[in-house]
Amino acid sequence: MATNQRKRKKRPKQLSEMEVQLSEMEVDVSCKCKNGCQNRRCACLKNKRACFQDCGCLECKNPLNGVDISSLSVCAIQNIKEYKALSQHDLAQEYELPCGCRKVPLKDLMGNFDCKKCHTTYWYSFCWDEAVQDDCTWHCEICGQCRDWREWHCERCNKCTYGVTLPCDSCGRMNRDSYLR
Repeated sequence: MATNQRKRKKRPKQLSEMEVQLSEMEVDVSCKCKNGCQNRRCACLKNKRACFQDCGCLECKNPLNGVDISSLSVCAIQNIKEYKALSQHDLAQEYELPCGCRKVPLKDLMGNFDCKKCHTTYWYSFCWDEAVQDDCTWHCEICGQCRDWREWHCERCNKCTYGVTLPCDSCGRMNRDSYLR
């Protein structure tokens, strides 16, 4: 083979968002809960799924049953009981976006809302009771709280801590994703 002819490596196939969602849906998750599927010991609830007929659970009370979670934020899913308790009046209440461009009904902030004026994504934080900017806020699924973008979850001590480039306040461990090690 000539030196100027190289074998081309096949690039890994980029999956579309729909393919990713379908592959996630194919995962077999079922539970056999005897306590009503209301806590994170339930395999379905832990994987953010409703219980199905294949589950062997008794007296199922999974709060995700009957809810289309595909358009909800992580914060809304983790606060599903509060979400389900919202009335039509509550969902019609308007929240001003942090950019100040406009007010948006709460129902539109349950998932990602894109402001067309400033091209920024927002969602409603149940933890903070306000509309938050997606690239400045995240919801820690382990702690169950919304956090500033500068915070991170320490796997060693299982707490969120401030400063993506700083060691953990509780145990001193460095953030493994830090670029300034």
